[in-house]
Amino acid sequence: MDDATDRTPDNALPLPELVEARLAGDRKLTVSVKTLIREALGGSGNAEDGVRASSPGPLYLSKVTVTGFRGVGSQTLLKLKPKPGVTLVVGRNGSGKSSIAEAVETLFTGTNAHCSAQHPSHAVRWRNLHHGEQTAVEAKLTVEGDPSPSTLTRTWTGHAFTDSEAVLRRPGHGTVPLEQAGWERATRAHRPFLSYADLDNLINGKPSEMYDNIAAILGLDHLNAAARRLTAAKKELDAVVNAEKEKKPLLHAALEEAGHDDRALKALLAMEEKGDGPDHAVLDALVVGASTADEGRLREARLEAAAETEAPDLDRVGDSVDALRSAAADVDDLKGTAAADAHSRAELLQAALSHSDRHADDTACPVCGTEEALDREWATRAEAQIAALLCEAEAVRETEAALRTATRALHDLILPPRDIPAALAEPWEEWGDCRRITDPAELADHALKAAVTLTDACAIVAGSARRELAAKDERWHAVVGPLAEWTRLSREAAAAKPRRTEVSAALNWIKKLTTEIRDLRVDAFAGHTQRIWEKLRQQSSVDLTHVGLHGSERANVRKLVMDVTVDDTESASALSVMSQGELHSLALSLFLPRTATADSPFGFVVIDDPVQSMDPAKVDGLAQVLDELGRDRQVVVFTHDTRLPHAFRSQNLPVTVLKVERGEKSKVHVTAGIDPVKEAIGNAMALARTENCSDAALRHVLPSLCREALATAIVEAAWLRRNRTGQPADRLQAALDETERLLPLASFSLFDDGSVHTDEDVKDSLRSLYGRESTVLIHQCQQGAHPGGFLPHDPVAFVRKVENLANEIRKPGANA
Repeated sequence: MDDATDRTPDNALPLPELVEARLAGDRKLTVSVKTLIREALGGSGNAEDGVRASSPGPLYLSKVTVTGFRGVGSQTLLKLKPKPGVTLVVGRNGSGKSSIAEAVETLFTGTNAHCSAQHPSHAVRWRNLHHGEQTAVEAKLTVEGDPSPSTLTRTWTGHAFTDSEAVLRRPGHGTVPLEQAGWERATRAHRPFLSYADLDNLINGKPSEMYDNIAAILGLDHLNAAARRLTAAKKELDAVVNAEKEKKPLLHAALEEAGHDDRALKALLAMEEKGDGPDHAVLDALVVGASTADEGRLREARLEAAAETEAPDLDRVGDSVDALRSAAADVDDLKGTAAADAHSRAELLQAALSHSDRHADDTACPVCGTEEALDREWATRAEAQIAALLCEAEAVRETEAALRTATRALHDLILPPRDIPAALAEPWEEWGDCRRITDPAELADHALKAAVTLTDACAIVAGSARRELAAKDERWHAVVGPLAEWTRLSREAAAAKPRRTEVSAALNWIKKLTTEIRDLRVDAFAGHTQRIWEKLRQQSSVDLTHVGLHGSERANVRKLVMDVTVDDTESASALSVMSQGELHSLALSLFLPRTATADSPFGFVVIDDPVQSMDPAKVDGLAQVLDELGRDRQVVVFTHDTRLPHAFRSQNLPVTVLKVERGEKSKVHVTAGIDPVKEAIGNAMALARTENCSDAALRHVLPSLCREALATAIVEAAWLRRNRTGQPADRLQAALDETERLLPLASFSLFDDGSVHTDEDVKDSLRSLYGRESTVLIHQCQQGAHPGGFLPHDPVAFVRKVENLANEIRKPGANA
């Protein structure tokens, strides 16, 4: 990866955004490789699931309605603030609080440990006995950025716990089954539900399951899925290339066994990878037997095999020779006869007549010199005499014509082919020379002998060539199939190699990024876990020194590694040295970071009974952990232990407390819990109305109780202002932790800059908003902590004034 992208400080980004940022910033990757990576990631370069794809912000719970589920009978409503913050739902055992918690979990997942028999106590009855005609769970959901709430509803239609259906109705997106909401992977990886049974599973589960639980939140499942797709694609391409490589030596051997076949030699040459690779056109031609293979000895053998078809036709040659000899005999038979003499005389007279015609003015005989011997009269007599002689010599003319015809016919049979095999060059040459022989007798004798010699030679050469070709073809046909297959594989390999290179580059990039993100997120997860443990381990001698993953996703042996020390001494096993409370604290340390990752679409987390087995010091630490988580998440904690609300109040941590009570026939009511401001005012008023109350109590305890009420109201107002202005939560908390006096504390509820203003600025703002007496009341409450204290003239009236001021400070928008 590009060095510039390696240093990107964006580990807090959701994984798809992080991957896309790295991908877009990598200048070494080609466009096609980037496209491959995006395809392998499932086209999720901009979004990981349905919620993230279509909404800009996280998902919060608003109103939860439960009907006929477990310990809840008729409809019960749980109202929650759909924003970050901690809500404690407090109720005694059997009040129905766990039923509500499990209902929320079942609403999103379709299951929970109790009802699906995953709990050691086995499955419990999931349908309420007092309200069996209908079972349903519904939640109003606020998706940050949406104009109005969505609704998720799960209803049961059958008798089995699994006979339920869930649908999501979202403004502008219609109604879809929950499975199409895109939360399935996120629910597994960032599960926002933790029951008491899950606490045990987190620390007592199988090593591989514990590994998978943590590995899932690191984003490795998403990247590993992409790596698996690319690996599968590379495997297919490798198979094509390897198949060609494996077949090539086998084909080489087969072609070499084909002997001195020019086709085999041509195939071997065409297979060599030079320039653009094998010459597939030549190989194709060899496979189909095209003319590109007709070269060298193979071509010569084919000419030899066809020699018999080009050889003289002995029957026709014999007939022509017989005709020639017959015509020559006829000519010889007429020699010395009257016909021959008449023929000679006619020829002589024709010659004289021709001379007379050419020399009409010269009548002298050219032979004897007699004057006027060749006159007109002589010419007339000569023509008549020629006609008579020609009639007498007709037999001679016919025999001579027949001889010429027979000679020409024999010459016409002597036609050598265009291509003559080297083995037949000499007999073909002798046969061709016969065309130059004019003597009939010589022609007849020589032609017949040459024809017979040539025909015999053609038969012998052709037979040998056919046997040679048959052997060659048999060997060739044995390799044509493998050659055709290799040619196809070679083409596919040539086409696959560029893609294979790109897939390899994409896979290497994904693997490198996976390792990097794993290291980053394991470190971040381990750091978060250790920070939580440090707060939860209050007064514990067990120190968690390292949290990591051993093995890999597909390894047979993979586990979550937790290194601990006990009293600064290394211990081989964390679980063997921890108390039950410490084990549950450790489980929370492992669970909570899963819910707080940037990849999670859930802005909420629901925890049931996390306080059991914890000593008071750990409960205080838990309140701090939940408070920290609540700065970015909506945290809903169900508990029967009243120590947790007290831990929040005692540490001045903002919290909303709801109370759960169960009446007859499983009627469950959820009401507002004890308000800490009202509780402090109530305690102060009770003290103010106490008869014969000591001056010391009125001078110190009463102002301190009133100060507690004002401090709680001011802190609450400060957090409200922080939520409006977007000030960093950790910055405000740190400032609140460092501030003891009320006036500096009030700065955070009055000003947007999140800093401590001067006392005069704070007083001016307080007087402007709440009247001049407000600063006096704050000063009087502060005096209670001083040695002299403050003794109000009318304690009840003093408490009333403080109550009114606290209520004004807490009014929404009062200090906007």
